[in-house]
Amino acid sequence: MKKSLLLAWIILSIPILVFSQRRSITGTVTDENSRPLPGVSVIEKGTSNGTVTTESGAFTITVSQVSPVLVFSYAGRATQELVVRNSNTYNVTLSAAGGPMSEVVVTALGIRREKKSLGYSVQSVNAEDLNVNRQTNVINALQGKVSGVQVTSGGGAPGQGARILIRGINSLDIGRNNQPLFIVDGVEVDNSTYVTGGGDTRGMTNRAADINPDDIESISVLKGGAATAVYGIRAANGAIIITTKSARAGKVQVNYTGTYGFENVNKTPDVQTKFTQGYVGTTSRKPDYDPTSFWPSWGPTIAEARAIDPSHPAEIFNNFKRAYRTGNQTRHTINLGGGSELMQFGSSLSYFNQEGVIPFSDYKSYNAKVNGNLNVSSKLKVGGSINFINSGGSRVNADRYGEQLIYWSPRWDVMDYIKPDGTQKNYGRENDNPVYTLATNRFFDNVNRIIASTNIQYAPTSWLSFNYRFGNDFYTDARTRYAPGPKGVVGELVNSDNGFGFYQEHNIKNRIITSTFITTLKKDFGESFSVNLNLGHDLRDAKLRRVSTTGDTLVVPDLFLLQNTKRILASNLIEDARIYGLFADLTLGFKNYVFLNVTGRQDYTSTLAKENRSYFYPSASLSSVISDFVTMPGWWNYAKARFSYAKIGKDAPPYSTSTGFIAGTPIGSVLPWTNVDRLGNPLLRPEFTNTLEAGLELRFLQSRLGLDITGYKSNSKDLIVPVKISNTTGYDEALINAGEISNKGIEVTLTAIPVRTKDFSWDFNINFTSNKNEVVRLNEGLNEILLSTQFGYLSSGANMKLIPGFEYGALFGRTYRRYYGSKPEDLLHIDYDQPLQIGADGFPIIDTRQKYLGSTQPDYIASTLQTFRYKNFSLNFLIDTRQGQMKYNQFANFMAAFGTSKLTENRTETTVFEGVLANGNPNTKPVYLGQGLGPDGVDYGNGFYRNVYRGVTENFIEDASWVRLRSLSLSYSLPGSWLNRTRVLKGATISITGNNLWLSTDYTGFDPESSSFNAANNASEGFSGFTYPSVRSFLATVNLQF
Repeated sequence: MKKSLLLAWIILSIPILVFSQRRSITGTVTDENSRPLPGVSVIEKGTSNGTVTTESGAFTITVSQVSPVLVFSYAGRATQELVVRNSNTYNVTLSAAGGPMSEVVVTALGIRREKKSLGYSVQSVNAEDLNVNRQTNVINALQGKVSGVQVTSGGGAPGQGARILIRGINSLDIGRNNQPLFIVDGVEVDNSTYVTGGGDTRGMTNRAADINPDDIESISVLKGGAATAVYGIRAANGAIIITTKSARAGKVQVNYTGTYGFENVNKTPDVQTKFTQGYVGTTSRKPDYDPTSFWPSWGPTIAEARAIDPSHPAEIFNNFKRAYRTGNQTRHTINLGGGSELMQFGSSLSYFNQEGVIPFSDYKSYNAKVNGNLNVSSKLKVGGSINFINSGGSRVNADRYGEQLIYWSPRWDVMDYIKPDGTQKNYGRENDNPVYTLATNRFFDNVNRIIASTNIQYAPTSWLSFNYRFGNDFYTDARTRYAPGPKGVVGELVNSDNGFGFYQEHNIKNRIITSTFITTLKKDFGESFSVNLNLGHDLRDAKLRRVSTTGDTLVVPDLFLLQNTKRILASNLIEDARIYGLFADLTLGFKNYVFLNVTGRQDYTSTLAKENRSYFYPSASLSSVISDFVTMPGWWNYAKARFSYAKIGKDAPPYSTSTGFIAGTPIGSVLPWTNVDRLGNPLLRPEFTNTLEAGLELRFLQSRLGLDITGYKSNSKDLIVPVKISNTTGYDEALINAGEISNKGIEVTLTAIPVRTKDFSWDFNINFTSNKNEVVRLNEGLNEILLSTQFGYLSSGANMKLIPGFEYGALFGRTYRRYYGSKPEDLLHIDYDQPLQIGADGFPIIDTRQKYLGSTQPDYIASTLQTFRYKNFSLNFLIDTRQGQMKYNQFANFMAAFGTSKLTENRTETTVFEGVLANGNPNTKPVYLGQGLGPDGVDYGNGFYRNVYRGVTENFIEDASWVRLRSLSLSYSLPGSWLNRTRVLKGATISITGNNLWLSTDYTGFDPESSSFNAANNASEGFSGFTYPSVRSFLATVNLQF
């Protein structure tokens, strides 16, 4: 009986015991510097039960075993097992694989290496730092977070492209690509910015922006030649290696991130508020008020105008503020993943919608991704991924909008732009309303993109493995542009930009296929020697197709079909290029503290003639971990020195060796099969760059203080540039190997953890970069090459030139004449210590000769990312600066010409210009700054600002240096005890973020970082144009894990 009762009690107790064994375990995972590690896989050993850590490194997992063991794993970190005992809370530290000094980074060809073995500079950015300011363009997300990298956002247009340079410009052609190679999970992705169809001033998207930052786990930036030589031609400008969140074993996890925010223009030009519409009278020779005048602000004062016209407002409109609205953006991302030890899967779905600060501008993006891995056996693994992106929107011509705003009189509200009959509302036949132009002259793009990859790994032994990777990046970009014709209603003022109406279709197809095979031999010989050899080949095949069709003069004014146009013109472009390469990468290690790496690559390109299409790239680098064989003081725990040399290069643009024809559409005076403007050159050779690099990596106080210093020098020769040739040849220009350019600089990264306690920590990093760029020489007979120019009134436009001894894109233009007396005058440089020469009329004299006015390259850029953590709170802010960069402010030139600039408010004053006359005597003549008759009875015509000031380029070359609070973010992670009550949530973080909150600059236009030029144009650093303004944004984000 007793035995029966005991057996019954045991049977009845089993469910209770099982139930009691299920308990919730919470904790936080950090790195060796106490920084949270998001995305760490936490698995209950022996089961498929698992989770991943939140953005704050927190985790919650319900375990069921009697003595559960938790396995913590993360890419580049040593896997750690934790035996769960009586406590329900655990804090785990994951060190780098191989120890605290053995950080693992992703290098060229997707190979993971210990950072200490590298003889060149590689800097990594994790997901937390990358997304701290919630940027939607991955390039903008890198701003200020890596030394040696210069990022320019370009402006605040929805989906606007961004530009990234690593260690300066190394090609001379203004249209040549100087941006790095982008690799995502081992596969090349295109980062072109196409301006087809008039998109050059519409803020078109660079294609790397299609990568969802929420999908990214880490980014490695390969800067020098030795780091990228094994990629050959493709990575001549450096490489951005992106690793996305991959499938992991464990219970299915769901992660949601949602962001909503609004934005406004962060800086507008200062405008005058005293004078209204009109111009100097032809008979009175005094400023006349004329409410229909083309001239926006050369009239009388507001008080004088109101005496004539009582309907005149008491204050004129600041249309440079009214013309921009409050924009907004919404972003949602869902990540899903899980699996078993045999098979893992992951997927993500995201949506982004942005309405810009310029009316009628918007951008949307849909992104879906699926990836998976299959462990067929212990030796064979297969993986793959596919990513679909649909993006595009309404692109407005910001440059034209800004120009028309200057023409528009502040007497009138620019937002009152349309009549009830649908025609534009303006105040004179010569003035188109800028907002009406935006509303009717439309441009849309629609991109459909698929990025797919397959990866097969086979390791028959522990020292031999084979890896094959195939990638395909394909997208179509369908663009339409149209404007209505005249409606034919009484009193209609036809918009000059729209004319008789038009309809255009531009279709782009781009495809890049990459195929890479690598054989890896890795062997240790005792405890002293190690060998790692990678042998392989890769293929890159690119095809570009473009078809453009334009129909003008609409029959029905608002029916946008090609069939509704009176004339149709069509053109197409075919561009194919192929690169095939063989490579070897050998690393020899001695006692795990000295490493020698040697690489070699032989490339074959289709863009050069047979005699020049094959060339070899070598590199060598040495790394020595000094602290592993030299006894260091107790406070100094790590020291590494590195040195490298590499030879890298570029081929020519496709079809540069031959002369083509334009098929054209034979209609009217248009003839088919005409010569292109550029003469082909079959003798073109590849560009070559030799690079040297040396660096030190130091760690102190148990790695709480770190210093990484790198010095580098590169010299690029045989650079391919277009040069002007005689028109008698039938061509305008030809491509030749015509130049040499050098870059040298220093990069410094400082990391520190000043405070670290149980509840509070403060850590920061500082990045500093200084790059000096110089055009060393041009071919014999070439004194200079004009790269680009931007218009200014009275021939005051700025020119970007290549001249030996100057930096790339040096700015030249007209200046004020200086008086040198007996001192020799430099024909290129201005001696600012010399006085201005004043003419007999009392005004400064314009020197029409082109002189050097400044550098478009900054002296240095620097940034600091500061992070404070207190319990579940985290505060981050990023401050960055760019100093010493000059820029031509075209906006200021036009504002001075049309009287809207703040500086023209002194137009009614009389002054004596400081300077000397031609004989060297001081100038004493007073002159009137305004138009027409001055107080002295002299007729000053159009006045100082239109006769003199607007014609001097020097006045509009401005210091574009700045310091800004790039971002400020505050987040709070809900405690695990709160989440346990939901039985659903495993992590939750709420954050608020502000971007571009504060800007300090002497630049008088919009934000000096903005530009009218597209992201791919090398002139974007020197010219502002009328620009798409940069924005200040305020965002709220919630992250939930299930």
